[in-house]
Amino acid sequence: MNDNLIKPERRLRRSSVMRHGFSVALFVAVGFGSPLAHADSADFRAMPGLWKITTRKLSHGHPGKPSIEWHCIDEGADPWTSFASFAVPTVPSCQRNDQHRSSTALAWAVSCSGHPPVNGRGRVDFDSAEHYIASIELQKRGEVVRVEGQRYAACTGPSD
Repeated sequence: MNDNLIKPERRLRRSSVMRHGFSVALFVAVGFGSPLAHADSADFRAMPGLWKITTRKLSHGHPGKPSIEWHCIDEGADPWTSFASFAVPTVPSCQRNDQHRSSTALAWAVSCSGHPPVNGRGRVDFDSAEHYIASIELQKRGEVVRVEGQRYAACTGPSD
C-alpha cells in the first residue's frame, strides 16, 4: 500500500500510534534493566547504626511480652546474621535453608527436628532503610515469633 494514497490524518494517527508503541517498548526495556526492576542482592539497603530489636513470641496468635535488645550493626555486616538470626521459640534444633535475598527483604525456609518434625518460613521485610518487620510461621502453628527493628542512631564506638 502506498503511503501517499493514505489520507494525511490517517497517516498522522498511524505514525502517532507507532511512536507511542515505540515509547512504551523503550520504557519497558529500560525498566527491566534498571536497578529498581532487578534489585542487586549484594546491595542490601539497611542503614548501619544502633538498632532496637523488639521480639515477641506468639502463642495461638496472641503476642507475648516483648523482649528488647540493642545491636550496633556496621556497614559491612552480613544481613543474614544481623537481621535474620532470631530463634524459633519452643522448637529445638531448627535450621535455616533455601535462603533468598533482595535489596529490601530476606526470606528462608525453616526445618526443625523433633517429633514430629516441623517446617515453616521466615521473612524480614524492610519498609525503609531504618525499619523492618520480621516473622517466622510454622506449619499447623501459624506465626510463632514477630520481630520489629528500628534504627535509632549512629554507633559511637566499638563498645556500643
